[in-house]
Amino acid sequence: MKANRQLLYSTLIAVLPALGYAAESTSPSAEMDRLISEGQFEQALSLGEASLTEWEGDPEFDFVYGLAALEGGDPNEAVFALERAGATATNRVLRERARLELARAYFVTNNLTAAENLFNLVLENDPPANVQQNIEAFLQLIDTRRNEQSPSFRWNISSVIGSDDNINSATSNGLIDTPLIGLIELDQAGQQTEDQFSNTTVGMNYVYPITRDQSINVNLGLIHLDNFETNQFDIDSIRGEVAYAWGNASNRFRHGVALGQVNLDGDGFQESASVNSSWQHVGSNGWYQSLSASLTQIRYDTTTSAANALRDVDQVLITAGLTKIAGQATHSVNLYHANEDPQNPRGGRHNGRQFTGLAYNLLYRLSAQHTPYVRASIQDVEHDSEHPVFFNTIRSDDNETVTAGWLWTVARNLVVTGEASYTDNKSDIELFDYSRFRYQLGFRYQF
Repeated sequence: MKANRQLLYSTLIAVLPALGYAAESTSPSAEMDRLISEGQFEQALSLGEASLTEWEGDPEFDFVYGLAALEGGDPNEAVFALERAGATATNRVLRERARLELARAYFVTNNLTAAENLFNLVLENDPPANVQQNIEAFLQLIDTRRNEQSPSFRWNISSVIGSDDNINSATSNGLIDTPLIGLIELDQAGQQTEDQFSNTTVGMNYVYPITRDQSINVNLGLIHLDNFETNQFDIDSIRGEVAYAWGNASNRFRHGVALGQVNLDGDGFQESASVNSSWQHVGSNGWYQSLSASLTQIRYDTTTSAANALRDVDQVLITAGLTKIAGQATHSVNLYHANEDPQNPRGGRHNGRQFTGLAYNLLYRLSAQHTPYVRASIQDVEHDSEHPVFFNTIRSDDNETVTAGWLWTVARNLVVTGEASYTDNKSDIELFDYSRFRYQLGFRYQF
């Protein structure tokens, strides 16, 4: 209730003129409005109940009485009062405010169809932009609540086209100095390769609610990355997950199992199996906290070479997140740490590693249609032992990435996207130094 109040009421107070109250000095409307503005909803409701016989039917009284009832824990009484205010008010501003609060009361009483219809009616009258945003948020909550009450099945497709000046994240150096044999010349596949690309993702999500607070979630994702000139680094991947979700409005938990497979240029490359758990807490004043952990087995295909088994690792990944919604801005910070243990330590110990990273994300909602964003991340990677070729060096990498993009919501189920990113990787082994710049334009559509 508190979150819903903050979502609409504070915005409306700021953008709409104050109500004109009845001139009679005996009207309790002004005092009730003062109590409501101070958050004393139960006192305002008590004052209204004491005056109900005399003032019921007055649009201004019915409005503040309905608002007090809604915030004071009697949403059914609020529906009756706000219905009267919305039907009898001759002042347009008062009528629109009554409709907005009535839509919210319908939502609280779980009359989702009536709430949706009334929110859409208010949208047709072109309210201020920030009111439109809050109404859109309520419409999304209505969709979410409906999905919580019955099984839902959704598909989405996203596709981008762009340019990448280093599709294989490789060094730009053609000659590399090695401790054993000196300078070696890299073939083209081992050097920085520029290309244009398309990347298409198809996703499926099925939610089967057990109760309102428990559900079984099934997710399937397919990705196809096609580099236009160089097929060697084309990627096809599939990932499926089954998860059990539970919790309440403040704390949500999720436990899942997932399987994945990656093909490189049409051939088997990597398989993975994982178990994962996560927790999200919805705090006050726009704060959210999250914690997740996963254990993943990563295995490489040995069809072309038995030596690929030396790359097999078991990964443990822990991530902590903090999000703050402040007006039009959403700030997110994630701190993560992972450890990858090699499964063949005799010849593959150098493939074991630990990495720690910090990522920051900012979304700024300019309007209901346009949301620019920026991301920045840093990551430190430390390998377990000396590289077999660079045998006097234990590999250590520092990776920095910055991304900027734009989301244009054309319709509720269609978003146009644009993004550019730059990555710089510094390693104490020259072979693994690289930089990478890519930009892309695409769309995301949800069925």
